[in-house]
Amino acid sequence: MENGTWNVFLELLRAGLWEQDLRLSAVPDAAGWEQLMRMARSQSVMGLFLRGLVHLPADQLPPEAVQQDLLRWRTALERTFERHARVQALLLEELPAAGVHPVVQKGSEAAKYYPRPAMRQVGDIDLYCPEFDRALALVPEARIASDGAAVFERDGVTVELHPHYHDVHLPAAQLPAPGSPCGELLLLSAHAFKHAIGAGVGYKQLCDLTLALTRLDGHYDKAELRLALQRAGLLRWQRLLCSLLVEDLGLDPARCLDGFRPCSPEALRRIVREAGSFGKNQRQQEHRKSALQRKAAIAGSFLRRLPFSLRFGARETLATMGELARGNLQSN
Repeated sequence: MENGTWNVFLELLRAGLWEQDLRLSAVPDAAGWEQLMRMARSQSVMGLFLRGLVHLPADQLPPEAVQQDLLRWRTALERTFERHARVQALLLEELPAAGVHPVVQKGSEAAKYYPRPAMRQVGDIDLYCPEFDRALALVPEARIASDGAAVFERDGVTVELHPHYHDVHLPAAQLPAPGSPCGELLLLSAHAFKHAIGAGVGYKQLCDLTLALTRLDGHYDKAELRLALQRAGLLRWQRLLCSLLVEDLGLDPARCLDGFRPCSPEALRRIVREAGSFGKNQRQQEHRKSALQRKAAIAGSFLRRLPFSLRFGARETLATMGELARGNLQSN
């Protein structure tokens, strides 16, 4: 794919992310707009893409037919967000009443950092439940995923209950408090790493971290975050990740760890653009395959990315692969 198309896509993405007026460096034709929409869908950032269009001058807006298609997307995103928020609110009432005190995780929590939360394309509802066994008894229909999460559906929304808050393999005593600003930033970074070394990570997850780093700056101890990343063996990953956030999404380098020195983010950029959000590009090609074939494809992704994974997070790579292998064996 031509770099020029990606440049236009990122211009629109940044305009939506930061709510800034924009004049495109190049105006796409009808086919180009369709290509940009496909990119927004594969990266799960259609909401931000739509916000970017709001900031264009009238002479650079897409053709009327494309605008009508985008309007339908906007309506669908808003309705999905409302349903997602309604289900989450109900769970946050029901679970405490049953003696379970969940902490919202990942994307559901990151949405609050967006200028317009409804424009963050929603996925699952992720809840950390300290009283996990009690939570599990409340949802007998749940299946146990390979990472130990309990997964079930509520009113068409996928919900995941997690026994651990942090997505790193360290004792809780060595990690920031669950739900704290530092703990949240560690989780978003580590979660992005897990997807980057597996099925793939997209710009949606990178936008989450970009805004969280920006909104939480000054509200957490950067030395504490550095120590947690160091213990997890993810300091090199954090430098690579922040380098991409700075170059592609306009993150202020001052929001990164103290002493941040950018490096070339090309290795990560390649994964993001090829795989899409959670490997969406690959999943679209494999939707007709059996569950076993899909598992084999994910395993293949892990193996292909081993040089990258071991370079930027060997400790977590090996621990994650071991965890997934044990989980898959137990689920068979």
